[in-house]
Amino acid sequence: MLFYFLLSLLQLTSASLPSVCTDGFTLVNGKCLMMFKDESNHDDAESFCRLFRGTLFDVKNAIDNRAVASFIGSQVETVWMGLFCFNNNLCLWDDNSGSTAAYDNFSGGYPEVTIGSCVYYATQGTLAGKWISADCTDRRSFVCETPTTHEDSCYYNYNNYCYTFHRDLYSFTTAQTICEEECGNLVSIHSANENRYVMTIASHTTQANVLIGGMWPMDHVNTWVDGTMWDYSNIDSGYDPTNHCIAMANNATSEYNLGQWFGVDCKDYYSFVCKRPAGVPCSTDQPKVTVTPVPSNESFCNSTVLMTPGIITSPNYPQNYDNNVYCSYKLSTLGSYNILLEFTSFSTEENVDLVTVYDGESTNGLKIGTYSGSREPFHLISKGNNFFLAFSTDSRNVFKGFSASFVAYST
Repeated sequence: MLFYFLLSLLQLTSASLPSVCTDGFTLVNGKCLMMFKDESNHDDAESFCRLFRGTLFDVKNAIDNRAVASFIGSQVETVWMGLFCFNNNLCLWDDNSGSTAAYDNFSGGYPEVTIGSCVYYATQGTLAGKWISADCTDRRSFVCETPTTHEDSCYYNYNNYCYTFHRDLYSFTTAQTICEEECGNLVSIHSANENRYVMTIASHTTQANVLIGGMWPMDHVNTWVDGTMWDYSNIDSGYDPTNHCIAMANNATSEYNLGQWFGVDCKDYYSFVCKRPAGVPCSTDQPKVTVTPVPSNESFCNSTVLMTPGIITSPNYPQNYDNNVYCSYKLSTLGSYNILLEFTSFSTEENVDLVTVYDGESTNGLKIGTYSGSREPFHLISKGNNFFLAFSTDSRNVFKGFSASFVAYST
């Protein structure tokens, strides 16, 4: 717990530092923007922005909209936006940040996907600041957006973090120790853009696959060794998780596509990438992370609050539970997320030995359901950021019980 407290403290310290832009981008209302006057179709413009680990720009509020207008000025008449409309009621931002439901500034009669699914931003005349549908093959100027970061002397500085590549080969545990000596951890990855950035760093130095900070402690559960949320994944869909540590494919001859993730033996040796907060002084007295790729199967019956991600089981699982058991499990996640609870194994005495799930912090919450007997794997999603489970057995027959994973979930 001390490590995660200090990690949070470092992140708060980093968050209080002034924002800067890299690669020649301009800081505009908390965004890093760069305009390109040469005209391009929407796909090519988006691809060009990805070279900077960015996307075509987005606009989430009226202040952003006015700031973009001021930034572009009278240099060009229109620019592509990072927005794609699937129909007239659903337009999604290219950076995976959601839809325009909270804010849009479409001109009257738009969006109109019969004209085109892409969107441009008008800069002049009566339509200045308005968004208009267009055919994606049209050629227009464009504006790229990248995340802000903090001033730091590190060479690879992106989205408030510094990244360091290590060519020498080490096991997962030793690599993590080396990263800790740099006041960081093995890299965690939280977006497609960050994944491309890490792949770019690695490809500059080696053609070998590289370790990242992901782990597979149990089936259906992934974690980052730095304790951050597992909110993005690029695991190869065909990979069977038989190993407990994760590497990124960085070799064109690999069986996996470049940038995809797959499992590796934690004792095998690989190059690796470290990640630390940018702009934060590095103390020589850093807390160490105990890396335990295959944790013991503690049931967490009647424990205190359990934060995502994790595993809960009936006592003694996968052996039979005892008679006259009562267990409670309090599951929680960060306030802006829900909980995805997945029962991967379930076998209790029908109608007698019961698992009851409540949407809330206690039995006062909304009862989702009571479950017993032999069931195929199933999952539940909380409406808030808490689940409460109660498991009770009688004085007679005993069964294998249950195992369930719980992770943060964003709808």
